[in-house]
This record gives sequence, structure tokens and C-alpha cells, in this order.
Amino acid sequence: MATALQRTLENPPVSRAGPLDALDLARRRFLHGDRLDMGDLARDLGVSRATLYRWVGDRELLLGEVLWSLAESGLEQARRHADAAAPGGGAAWVHSFVTKNIELTAGSVPIRRFVEADPELALRVLTSKHGVQQRRLIEALRQVLEERARRGELDLKLPAADLAYAIVRISESFIWRDFITGEEPDLERAGDVVRVLLGA
Repeated sequence: MATALQRTLENPPVSRAGPLDALDLARRRFLHGDRLDMGDLARDLGVSRATLYRWVGDRELLLGEVLWSLAESGLEQARRHADAAAPGGGAAWVHSFVTKNIELTAGSVPIRRFVEADPELALRVLTSKHGVQQRRLIEALRQVLEERARRGELDLKLPAADLAYAIVRISESFIWRDFITGEEPDLERAGDVVRVLLGA
């Protein structure tokens, strides 16, 4: 009688794609500068469009997840930067954390390329309250503010959720104002406003 291993070697299982494979492929294409086409993604994953939509929602939701995967990496980098730039913590640490994240977002070639190619879609995905990106960014910042306040490093004059919302929305308006108002982005001014909000 054949062993389970022998049977498996004779009839290897078909590797099936899943939702994480869809995100990984979409992310690679986004970073490469390719337009995210759901039909192409489904075909290359070996699934139907209906399956892909069931996995990821629609194209905007998938783009939001791709952008959030980049944002998570940026937040970790911003945290390391703040640890080095403001080891004493407090408002200076939060300011360093926020301004580094603003700098990373504004300087991201794939993100800027996306915004330049389709400003309406990109800003909707990046800054809409209905998308995943803004909501998660506000939540991540709320957690940072509460973490620093619990340590006694920060005296919050507003609820952390309200302050996080204000900082994220103001940051967005300065990062993307060339697409919103036609004016040049002003990251330094964004940092100044964040400093005032933090009472630094």
C-alpha cells in the first residue's frame, strides 16, 4: 500500500491562490507603476472576477489595502526615526513621528505617481472617511497619542481621537494641496501646525 507521501508525490495538490496572494500581486503591480486592473489580476491569479471581488471587495478597497500596507511600513520607519530624533519622548517625539510620516508619504514615488495619474480616485482612496487608509491612520495615531499620554510624556488638551483626526486631516491638506488647491505642498508648514496642536 502506498504511503500518504507517495500518493502526494504522484498527485501533488494544486496550489490555490487566496486573498493574500491578490494583495501581494496588487501591491507589486502598484509599486511597479502598473494600473490595477481587476480582470488582469483575476486572470493572473487563476480565479474568476467574481472570486476576486468576493476576496477584496472592489478596486478602490483593494487599492486602499495596498496603500495601507505601504503606510504600515512607513509608520514603523517614522517610529524608529522619532526614537532617534527625540529620545526623551513627549510632544517632540510625536511631532517627529508625524512629520517623518508626512515626509515619507509625500516623497513616495509610487503614491505620487498614482495621485498624478488619477487624482480624483487617488485622493478618494487616500483621504476619504469611507476608505481604509484614513480611518486606520487616524486609529494608529490615536494609539500613539494615548501611549505617550499614559507614559506621562504628553498632556493632551483634546481627546486623542479628535487630535489624531485633526492631525491626519491637516497633514493631508498640506501633502496633497497641489492637487486640491493648485498650491505647492508645504511640509514644513504642516509640521508647524502639528507642533501647535501638540502644544510643543
